[in-house]
Amino acid sequence: MPTETQKPASKRDRILAAAAQVIGERGLDAFVVKDITALAGVTPQLTYYHFPNRQALVRGVFQYAAERAPSVNLLHLDREASGYEALRGALHAEFDDSPEVRDLNLIWNEVTALPIEDPELAEAVRRATERWNEQVTIGILRGLADGSIVTAAAPQAVAELLTALVEGLSQRWLAGLISPDDARRTLDVVLSTIRRARSGRDQAAQSLP
Repeated sequence: MPTETQKPASKRDRILAAAAQVIGERGLDAFVVKDITALAGVTPQLTYYHFPNRQALVRGVFQYAAERAPSVNLLHLDREASGYEALRGALHAEFDDSPEVRDLNLIWNEVTALPIEDPELAEAVRRATERWNEQVTIGILRGLADGSIVTAAAPQAVAELLTALVEGLSQRWLAGLISPDDARRTLDVVLSTIRRARSGRDQAAQSLP
């Protein structure tokens, strides 16, 4: 249980943080609301006030996970890194083996693994995927602008390829088929195709004291 200073600011966020942990451990089909309320330190009545039914809670926790995706939130923080380095670091962070990141990935993968019958949840997934693609596209454009990325393909198409690759590798990682390092190495194979090759002058300059 997080300390008081570590808890999210609002009780609603505390419920979502607890839901992410419980669903990450047990899955969408097996989670129990009372376990979420106990972990969040709130009453069942308050949980149902914010999330009137199970579908509303699933929608809320999916949006919570999507908003905290490392590759969305880390991509534009390091302004000193090249566009390529920032993009690579942000996408690599999706394979952090910490419980928090694993839980976020598990929620995303569970929601998107099967046809979505809830129209509101389907719309939330569409919006989250669009935002993810948009943020990665901005990262690619940054790399094109500073010369660290080269590609003849449209940046939007490259972003779509990268996010789809991360999603697929995440599924294999969470299934125990590959390790986080394996996932990053596979991702690097594709990323290397858009990285500008350093010239001899660049390499010489980097070796100077």
